[in-house]
Amino acid sequence: MTGNYSTAGLMKIVICWLCFGAAIFGQAQQGPGEMIFYNGKLITVDDHGFTSRLGTTAQAMHVKDGKILHVGGNAEIRAMAKQDTKLVDLKGRTVIPGFILTHEHPWDWNPVEPPLIKKELTDDIVITRVMDGSPDDNLKAFPKILADAVSKAKPGQWIYVVFTLGKNYEYAARGNGPYGKLGIDPKVFNILDGKHITKEQLDAAAPNNPVLLRDVFIYLMMNQKAMDEARKVFPMPDTTPEGGMRWMFGDVMMKDHYRTLVETMRLGLEWWAGYGMTSFSSNAYAPSNVKVYKELDRKGQMPVREMWTWNWRTKYFYSDPYYLQAINAFDGVGSDYFWFGGGRIVEGGSCTTADLQSSSKLAKIPELQIEATAKDCAYKPGSEYSKLLYDYIKAGNRYVNHHTAGDEDIDNIMGIIEKASKDAGMTDEEIRGKRHAFDHGLMFPRPDQVALFKKLGIYASGDPFEVYQASPAIFDIYGEKGAGWVVPKKREVDAGIYNTLETDRALGSTNFTIFSVVGMMIDRKGWDGRVYAPDQRLDRATALKVGTIFGAYYIFREKLLGSLEPGKFADFLVLDRDYLTVPEADIANTRVLMTVVGGKIVHLVPSLAREIGMQPAGAQVTLGGPAAQW
Repeated sequence: MTGNYSTAGLMKIVICWLCFGAAIFGQAQQGPGEMIFYNGKLITVDDHGFTSRLGTTAQAMHVKDGKILHVGGNAEIRAMAKQDTKLVDLKGRTVIPGFILTHEHPWDWNPVEPPLIKKELTDDIVITRVMDGSPDDNLKAFPKILADAVSKAKPGQWIYVVFTLGKNYEYAARGNGPYGKLGIDPKVFNILDGKHITKEQLDAAAPNNPVLLRDVFIYLMMNQKAMDEARKVFPMPDTTPEGGMRWMFGDVMMKDHYRTLVETMRLGLEWWAGYGMTSFSSNAYAPSNVKVYKELDRKGQMPVREMWTWNWRTKYFYSDPYYLQAINAFDGVGSDYFWFGGGRIVEGGSCTTADLQSSSKLAKIPELQIEATAKDCAYKPGSEYSKLLYDYIKAGNRYVNHHTAGDEDIDNIMGIIEKASKDAGMTDEEIRGKRHAFDHGLMFPRPDQVALFKKLGIYASGDPFEVYQASPAIFDIYGEKGAGWVVPKKREVDAGIYNTLETDRALGSTNFTIFSVVGMMIDRKGWDGRVYAPDQRLDRATALKVGTIFGAYYIFREKLLGSLEPGKFADFLVLDRDYLTVPEADIANTRVLMTVVGGKIVHLVPSLAREIGMQPAGAQVTLGGPAAQW
C-alpha cells in the first residue's frame, strides 16, 4: 500500500474496511474430513462457572466438517466411524480446548520472531540481521553489523536489525515507566532509547539506505531515510514515524513486497498455533493488518481465528457522529475466522491511588519519584479523551482491547461508561451486555473496584507476564498492597468477573510459551523468584478456564468456542503430559503436540505425525523451532 492518504483517501479506506465483512460474511473455511479421536483424556471444560469444576472428562470425540459432533466413551464414539473416517488413537494423551488470548499482537510479534524473518526476509528483499546478545554486547557489535549490512545493500534497499531481549526476557526493563530503572544490572538498558545508538549515527553509516531497528517488545528507531519513506505513506500528524512500531514494518518497509508480507504473517499465525493459540483478539493496528488478514480469511488460509478491533486515528474518526454509528452497525460482522468486535480510544494512564513506600529505592531518586507519582490519567475529567470516550459509549459502542494500567484511570473510565450509557437510556442489563473490557490488569482492579466491575459487566483481560516482570518493582514502590493489584485473578474469579488470558509478548526468541504464562497465574513468581500476592494465585483448573472458556465470552463466541462440546468448532490441543496431574512446576514445560482449528490440523510434531500416519505440520516444525525435534 503506497502513496499519500488524503482525507478522501482515508474515508475510502474506512468504507473498504467496513464493507469487507459483507463480502466475506458467511463464507466458510474449507472444511476438513471426518475424524474420530479416541483413547484420550479429554478435558471438555463444559462447566462454564466460576469454580474449579471443569465438567466432563471424556475418552473420545467425533469431528466432522470442522465441528464437534459427539463427545463420549471409546466404544460409543468409535461405533460412529464410517469407511473413510480417520481414526486417531491418542494413547492416553490429554486434550484441552485451544487457548483464546484476548490481547495478543501477532502482527507486532511476527516481524521480530527470528525463525520467521530469517525464512522470509532474505537479503534480496530486505537486509535483515538479528542480534541476540546482551544490550552491552549488542552495542559493541552493532557498528560492524550495520557496516556489513550497508556494504551488501543496494541503494535504497531497506536494512532491518532486530534486537532480542534474552531467552528469559532478562534484558528487558522490568516493568513500566520508572519501575524498570530499579535494581537492574547497569548493563541491562534499552538499546533503542536514542542515546546508546543515535539517529545521527544511523544517518552517517547509511546515507543511501533506510534503516529500521526493532527490539522484540515495543521499541524502534530509524534513520532520516526511513522517516522520509514513512512520510510518503503516512503524512498525517498522528501517524508520525516516531510512533510507527505498529505499522512501520507492514505498511512502509514491506510496501513493495506484499506477497512476502502475507506469507510472513500467515506463518506467524501458524507459529502461534504451535503454542496452542487457536483464537485471539487484537487491535488492527494498520491498513496492511486488515488487508492481509482479510485476504488470508477470504482464501481460507487463516490458521487461527481473530476478533479484530479498531485502533486507527481515533481522534480523527471518533469525533465524527456518522462514523460512531457506522462502527456500531459493523459490530460482529465478519466470518468465523475474522470478525469485528469494538475499539479503543487511547491507552489508559498509569495514574494510581496507591501510596508510595517511604523505604522504596524510588523515594531516594527524586526524578523517578516525580515520574511515578505524576497523575498521568488519560481519561481525567474534562480531557479530550474523556469526551471522545463519552461520545463513543453513548453511541452504543464497545470499549475493548485497550492498554490500561493504573487503577485511578480505571475509575475515570468506569465513570464515563456508566454516565454515557445511562444518558443513552441503556438499562443495567444492556450495559452489561456490551461486555466492555479492560486489558493488562497491571494495577487493577482494587478490592473496592470489584463491585462496579460486576455492576457494569466489565471483563478483565489480564497479562500474567506482568506478575513475572513488574511485580518486584511494584512491590518495592507500593508495597504488598500494590503487588496485590497486579493481575489479581483470584479476586476477579471470586467476584464472578470474566477474566481472560494474554501474554502480550513476542515469544519466538525466548524459552517462554503460553503454558509458561499459565504457570505465572498459578505460582505468581517474579523474575527474582519471589512469590508476589500469593492470595491471588489460581488453581490449575481455574487457570485453564481463564485461558479457554472465559476468553470465548470476551470475544462473543461462547456458543462456538472455548470448550469441547457438541455443536462447537473443533478447536483443541493434544498435549505431551496430563495438565491436571503433573506437578505445578511442570505445567510451564507442557508441549503442544497437535493443534486443531476448525477440525484442521495446523500444528503437528514429527513423533505424533509418524504415530498416526500423517505429515508434520505448522511453522514451529517447518521452520526448525524446538517442536521440529519433538
